[in-house]
Amino acid sequence: MSTRERTSVEVRVDPYPVAAPGPAVWLLGAHGGAGVSTLARYWDFAEDARHQWPCGDAREVESPYVVVVCRETIEGLSSAHDLILEHRNRGLACELLGLVTVANAPGQPPKEVRQLRSIVTGAVAAHWVIGWHRFLASAARSSLPTWRALDGVPIRTKGAVIAVPEDVIAAGVGIVTAIQSSLPALWSGQ
Repeated sequence: MSTRERTSVEVRVDPYPVAAPGPAVWLLGAHGGAGVSTLARYWDFAEDARHQWPCGDAREVESPYVVVVCRETIEGLSSAHDLILEHRNRGLACELLGLVTVANAPGQPPKEVRQLRSIVTGAVAAHWVIGWHRFLASAARSSLPTWRALDGVPIRTKGAVIAVPEDVIAAGVGIVTAIQSSLPALWSGQ
């Protein structure tokens, strides 16, 4: 029997006070150290939800789209699962696009973590994976480059260095695509 407390976060009643235009998606960390601030630095279209669900019903001033972020650990995945179930059970107005899991160490996670990851990712529409990047342990967040969705996927040439890791770009492309797919049709008949 587990004595772990369930992860739960508050729902904002009012939109986040951000400069217009605000972010296209909110990154909701399932726990401290999930990697939200790093991903928010990498992706210019995302922002840290500060451990709160966005209100979701003020779409004219705030994006309703959310991605849960967690480390690939038993605790991280369990906390993410709690948030995914909370979103479903509370019928929140914000839209959960999926889950980003961030590697906790180099190499494959232990079998138990992989099994739990399979269960948790089965509860969301999309799952994006960020691998282990050794340089992040010593990098200042302010020194990290930013990837913009309009930049597209960089073309790799021999000897070129891609500043933003490929898996971060791939996850960013996936999230932007999920947002585009979730946008309401602007014209009738489409």
